[in-house]
Amino acid sequence: MAKQLLTDKFTLNVRIEDESQVFSNYTFNEDNLNFELGDFLQEKAEHEFPLPSKENYTINIHTTNPNLRLTEVTRCIHHHFHNRYDAEKRKLRDNFRFALLMFAVAAVALVMYFIADTYVGNFFFTEIMDLITWVFGWGAVEVSVLERHSIRRRCIILRRLAFAEIKITPNTKLDTPVYI
Repeated sequence: MAKQLLTDKFTLNVRIEDESQVFSNYTFNEDNLNFELGDFLQEKAEHEFPLPSKENYTINIHTTNPNLRLTEVTRCIHHHFHNRYDAEKRKLRDNFRFALLMFAVAAVALVMYFIADTYVGNFFFTEIMDLITWVFGWGAVEVSVLERHSIRRRCIILRRLAFAEIKITPNTKLDTPVYI
């Protein structure tokens, strides 16, 4: 089963009727993908194909529109998912920095807790430092361990979509999944 997952082609089938379903209506250039199509492809990739895999996706666009050009569609899809991948990588880096900052605050609060408990003996100050240590310590664990996994998973999927092979299939059959 594991060998099969690593050797299968992961194909995302999409049916497109006209160019407005591929290109964004809000810009004058054709470098911007329609966000509904981008979200659809990302959700389908996340839910239908398991990770890990070393192979990129194949996006097969079934269309009856003869004006849809493969080079423009490929450039648009790759550009869109490269931008999303870069944003997720920045989010992953910021997540790591935030976890480090929370850990540093927890470490400083722990040192202050031990100093206050040993030398000062103020009950309220030691309890506040104990609380700050626990909150920031567990916050750092939550951010670095629990949130990092979902962000890394999205990064992997977006990178695979950014390097996906794009195919346009002239098709009039309705047996393929329809994107509206």
